[in-house]
Amino acid sequence: MANMKASELVRNHLNGFWKAQVVAAAASLGLADQMGDAPNDAAALAAMVQADAGSLYRLLRAMASLGLVSHEADDRFKITDAGRCLKTGVEGSLRGMALHVGTMLSPAFCKLADSVRSGKPPEGIKFGPEGFAELNEVPDAAHIFNQSMVDGSRRVAELANAAYDFGRFGTVMDVGGGYGAVLTGLLKHHPAMRGSVLDLEHAKQGAEAYFAAQGVADRAKFTTGSFFEPIAEDADCYVLKYIIHDWNDGYARQIMAQVGAAARRSNGTVVLIERVLPERIEARDDHAGAIQGDLTMMLWDGKERTAAEYRALFEGAGLSLTRIVPIGDGFDVIEGKPA
Repeated sequence: MANMKASELVRNHLNGFWKAQVVAAAASLGLADQMGDAPNDAAALAAMVQADAGSLYRLLRAMASLGLVSHEADDRFKITDAGRCLKTGVEGSLRGMALHVGTMLSPAFCKLADSVRSGKPPEGIKFGPEGFAELNEVPDAAHIFNQSMVDGSRRVAELANAAYDFGRFGTVMDVGGGYGAVLTGLLKHHPAMRGSVLDLEHAKQGAEAYFAAQGVADRAKFTTGSFFEPIAEDADCYVLKYIIHDWNDGYARQIMAQVGAAARRSNGTVVLIERVLPERIEARDDHAGAIQGDLTMMLWDGKERTAAEYRALFEGAGLSLTRIVPIGDGFDVIEGKPA
């Protein structure tokens, strides 16, 4: 029989299932957008978001238990700083990420065992080039996905910029960059830098709007294209953030071949921003974060990789992996140059 300490560990893991769903539900209802600074009555909020008052009251109590709102006198609820992270369009917003978790990631993880049995993404999940191309046909899903990438990229871009010298590059291409959160972060730190985002059509309108909102539209442009095809533009640096982990080894080699060819032509530097898996996994928070990413990618036919696996990808693309720079939060800059 399992001892009490081991049993408690497993119980804690299992009991965490509901928290992400509370955050996702709050984001889906748009509660943070309706809550001002003063305490809010559940019934009034229910009318604003077109929800059942009694059920919303119970969700608000759940949010209070997670620190997203505070439960005030007279059964009113006041938004907290954490809750404000679910507001639309504010600096540091995580609403897009919450919607991505609620609409895409959580349903996929319910099919994790199926994926393990088959060795393939679960039935119903579109993956590979066809999966990304489908976003061109489903604007709402495309916006949720791209906004989630913005929400996740801002912090990582700040970490990467602090740990790695991007200032030596005059031009940067954000390959597969979506709305361009990584490029925008770099341009804001380096006023002399210019850059472009290379991605599919579904990201163009959002990227151009994001450039304008962030005040970098005069130095940033969007190039419609695929990283499976030759990259025509020369750049001093080609950045791929969270790109290679989306793909299985065959597709990853194809992407790296196109990026490598462009870097050899321009004598540019290739920078991947990814999680580098340790060779041996231990019961640690940073290792758990890396494995969370790996299982997520498995459900879409991608994978996280070790340093040796990244080195092999670089070498296959005619590049040398020159260094790996830890940047914090479990992420790394992986640098490569023409061999």
